[in-house]
Amino acid sequence: MTREYYYLDANYLIAYLARRQSKDFRKRLNIDKDQENKANKVISSLTSSRIKVSIFVLAELIMKIKEKGINVGALILCADFEVAMLRRGDINNFIKALGELVRDELLEEMDSIIVAHAISSSECKGLLTFDRKLINSRSVTEVNREINGSKPIVITSDPFNN
Repeated sequence: MTREYYYLDANYLIAYLARRQSKDFRKRLNIDKDQENKANKVISSLTSSRIKVSIFVLAELIMKIKEKGINVGALILCADFEVAMLRRGDINNFIKALGELVRDELLEEMDSIIVAHAISSSECKGLLTFDRKLINSRSVTEVNREINGSKPIVITSDPFNN
């Protein structure tokens, strides 16, 4: 299997969706306009056929919008992208990556799950996120290299500027 897909983090998906939702959506979720513009530019450049969203990201997204009292159907949240699932051959790497990432006290549990999924997926080329903790995390970098050797996935907000 070739690594051909970018996976989206929840903050990237929210920034992308903000353009398609009401002003109330933007306001309640405190969407950064620069991030909204970047997410939409990057995603349109990659085309949606090269982007997937993990089930874990959808879960985090639904939790976030529910906390803010926003009522948006689940189909609207993921209609533009295929859902990324773990393949049988990736499960051991996922368990290994997750076991190491959850020990990092600087990472939230859901972030550890999302990153572990991206790192362990044999089809994932990179994780698009605005979370500097994930982009700059030493433990994420180490686990990424441990799982993927000399060809780690990229974890960035802009795959065109790396």
